[in-house]
Amino acid sequence: MPTGYWNRVLHVDLTNGTTRVEEPGEGFYRKHMGGRAMIAHYLLDETPAGIDAFDAQNRLIFALGPLTGTPVPGAGRHSVGAKSPITGGFGESEAGGFWGAELKKAGWDGIVVKGKASHPVYLWINDQSVEIRDAGHLWGRLTDDVETRIREDHGDRWIRIAQCGIAGENLVRYACIANDLNEIAGRTGLGAVMGSKNLKAIAVRGKRMVPMANSEAHKETAKWVSSTMDEVHYNFHHFGTGAALAAKQMEGHLIAFNFRDGQWDSVERVQKIDAKTIASTVRVKMDGCYACSVRCKKRVKIDSHEVRPEFGGPEYETIGAIGTNVGVDDLVQVCKANQWLNLVGMDSISFGCTVAWAMECFELGLLTPEDTGGLEFKWGDGILLNDLIPLVARREGFGDVLAEGALRAARKIGRDTENYVVHIKGLEMAMHDPRAMEAMRLNYPVTPTGGDHTGAAHHRTSNRNTVGLCQFLQYDEQRVARLLNGATGWETSQAELEEQSSRGLTMARLFNLREGLSRKDDVFPPRIHEPIRKGPLSNKVLTREQIAAETEAYYEKHGWEKTTGIPLAETLDSHDLRAYAGFLGAKIPTGRRVLVGARGTGPEHVEE
Repeated sequence: MPTGYWNRVLHVDLTNGTTRVEEPGEGFYRKHMGGRAMIAHYLLDETPAGIDAFDAQNRLIFALGPLTGTPVPGAGRHSVGAKSPITGGFGESEAGGFWGAELKKAGWDGIVVKGKASHPVYLWINDQSVEIRDAGHLWGRLTDDVETRIREDHGDRWIRIAQCGIAGENLVRYACIANDLNEIAGRTGLGAVMGSKNLKAIAVRGKRMVPMANSEAHKETAKWVSSTMDEVHYNFHHFGTGAALAAKQMEGHLIAFNFRDGQWDSVERVQKIDAKTIASTVRVKMDGCYACSVRCKKRVKIDSHEVRPEFGGPEYETIGAIGTNVGVDDLVQVCKANQWLNLVGMDSISFGCTVAWAMECFELGLLTPEDTGGLEFKWGDGILLNDLIPLVARREGFGDVLAEGALRAARKIGRDTENYVVHIKGLEMAMHDPRAMEAMRLNYPVTPTGGDHTGAAHHRTSNRNTVGLCQFLQYDEQRVARLLNGATGWETSQAELEEQSSRGLTMARLFNLREGLSRKDDVFPPRIHEPIRKGPLSNKVLTREQIAAETEAYYEKHGWEKTTGIPLAETLDSHDLRAYAGFLGAKIPTGRRVLVGARGTGPEHVEE
């Protein structure tokens, strides 16, 4: 068995209270590697078609990569997947920190959870010992309390804990899975899937070294990152994300007022909540993930408002979602809301976009105090923002409507409110405007998870989500291949890596097709085809015809039929995916597959 893997995947059946170990073999790892492709395999192979996301038979998959837990900057990443409760399709999210590396050091390559426990439980993994333990004393508690109690129960402060939060317990459709209190697998509602299984947390302690074939590439890369910090990773190292708000304001594509405007009234107002102001006012230090010298994680402290550094600090997506997009320029309120979201386990992007939708509808008179239980949804109200978070997390009052996400909430309210939902496939769109950013224009409609911003429809991000590397590290594809081969002992080429990313994307496409998502879902919402209302881009219109043409070109590039996005027979054969495509029957089209070349990498990850 080559190194980089343990050849051990943990399967947990919560209904029966049993566990087993799968040893997939080298062929499985060479074909799937980890992350996205591993998630797609278990969703296609084990999750019954057409079930509700909260059905006990939905699989919740924690998938590591061959580089997760190896000693190199960026190797603290893991992926989580399930059928998404917010899109009904392929659910996938990634997180950093230490939990994934700890699981790898415990001797595991992944966890597949099925079933539903009869009462709240948590999973305790101590190296290769696994127990399903009672979590009655943890249910209903905030994330910090849960982490403290588990560590006290086991007498070990180094235990790493991933948990669903009270939002997941209450099936908020955009509940996240939080580890280390401030590292978040945020998108697609995976915390709600975890909560639906009565699985409160997975606590891990690992004391093994990840086996590697040759550590020279890792040593050289770690030295390169630390010695070139200011040349290559300056902004990430000194500010984290969120330092470019002023530039977005001046260029006219700040995410403002439910994607309606591209600017606030002044750059000075925007700068009140950006990462540079955070650094000079409330930040106490920069912190990092496992083995990473970039240390891009800001930690803030505001004693007067009980904002604590263990919850990190607002990153770009959060600043946009609960700051610029809802008109809140009060840094204290933004930092408080960031902490509240981590305390209850809720995705800041979906929450902020859902609130922005409600604010616009309230402004237009489509929502009234009679609908909201007397709440006044007005732009810029940071106090309301913080009051809403526990209401949504507990599904109390109008929070129960908002907990469904913007699209489902709009369909419940009616009155044309759906026209103001900014989403892809039901997932609220992240804080990058495709009307101004080509990378996002080419990404959003075709990303398998919906409104995700990381470029996950394309080669670079797809591969990093598979091998277990952070997007922020500026590694070229040659370096990624060297790191992969150093860990595994393989001789993987850049071309093979690119083929692997296309295979994983095709697997995710197959799952979406099986669950009823299709060409009609690979579109932008009406708002994105309107011009930005103010600023230098106010005369630019993104046409449906342009997006349709670019979507069809993407299909062709990956070997999918041009008008439907169904993978061609030749593509299924070249990727060895026929076994997953039986549901298509006679619908499998034939035609010439367009090979994905080295120049077809797609847009880079974007995060300001």
